[in-house]
Amino acid sequence: MHVFNESRCYTPLRVSEILSVDITTVYRMIRCIEDPLPAFRLKNNGQLRVHGKDLNEYFESHQVDPLNE
Repeated sequence: MHVFNESRCYTPLRVSEILSVDITTVYRMIRCIEDPLPAFRLKNNGQLRVHGKDLNEYFESHQVDPLNE
């Protein structure tokens, strides 16, 4: 199931609203050294954006199997 439109880009704020998490959680995912959520800036020192395709791929690769938790 894809939550994000793969042809759009999202701000971290919009991602946090869709996921119902605090925006600091999204920034933490982006800054994660081991497995970061891919993000880019529109200009130097501009606002971050995340491709919908990257979001869907990231969350698919991080799915949890409730039977093994």
